[in-house]
Amino acid sequence: MAFVLLIGIIGYLAVFFYSVFFSVRFQFGKESNDERGKKILNTSYGVAFPFFILGWFFLFLMDEYFVSLSYEGYKMSVWFILTGGYIIHAASLFYLRRVS
Repeated sequence: MAFVLLIGIIGYLAVFFYSVFFSVRFQFGKESNDERGKKILNTSYGVAFPFFILGWFFLFLMDEYFVSLSYEGYKMSVWFILTGGYIIHAASLFYLRRVS
């Protein structure tokens, strides 16, 4: 079971680092300088930003009313909110780039 967890962690980190690479390459490339690229970036930020707000809200509700989180649990939850938001941002960039 520990092996499956390790594979899951490595897979999640690989997806996160690829999303960082893809997002940075898109933002600093030629494609983001034109009007279409700026529209794609703004729409992608609009899709990803509510994830941070909702994630923080659900984390607060969970900590306040359901389970009291330890410091390590809180750090891990915030880490998943931040990395998950960045993955959502890159995924929406990828999708919007293909669609438009």
